[in-house]
Order: sequence, then structure tokens, then C-alpha cells
Amino acid sequence: MEGEFRRILGEDLANYLELLRAKLAFAEEIYGVRMNYVPLITEEPIVVLDKRDGKIKWLKNKEELTEEELQKLSERIKRNLESGFVEALLAMNMSCIDGPGG
Repeated sequence: MEGEFRRILGEDLANYLELLRAKLAFAEEIYGVRMNYVPLITEEPIVVLDKRDGKIKWLKNKEELTEEELQKLSERIKRNLESGFVEALLAMNMSCIDGPGG
């Protein structure tokens, strides 16, 4: 699925999702709060990026999207990534956590 994932979303966005996984790992190390999922689509049904394995999944059952499902939702995912919506969600979550010295 990794090759299809990159083909459907494009190399830049696939690389960006890897960067998001690294940001989550860093935040976990700094703040000590686990965040295993990054929301990519927040309207029902919710779609997330799983930090642990890098796969795009349905939040409700943690099953990986099929190639057809990913293709169908790819434009919404791209829009949310390119608009900064996903980053804004992460920033909002981080602001709720008392960081070092907080």
C-alpha cells in the first residue's frame, strides 16, 4: 500500500505525513503525552494517520483504508493538509498541554 499511498497523495504530501509522525514523536518526548493519531478528516467518518505504523485508517475501527477508499478521500485529505487544517489541530492540542516550565 505504501507505493499506492505515495502515488495517490503525491510524493510531497506523503513525505509531509512522515514529518507529522516525527512531530508527534517529538511532542510525546517533550510533553510526555501520547498522541497516536493525527486527524486528517474530522467530518464523519473520521480518518486518521496512525503514528505507530504510518498508515491512514478509519478512527472508528482502526482499519487501514483500502486503495479505493484512499482514492475517494484523497482530495479531502490533500485539502486539509495543504490548508494547514491538520497542523492547526495539532497546535490546538499542544496548547492544552502544560509544557516545560508551564
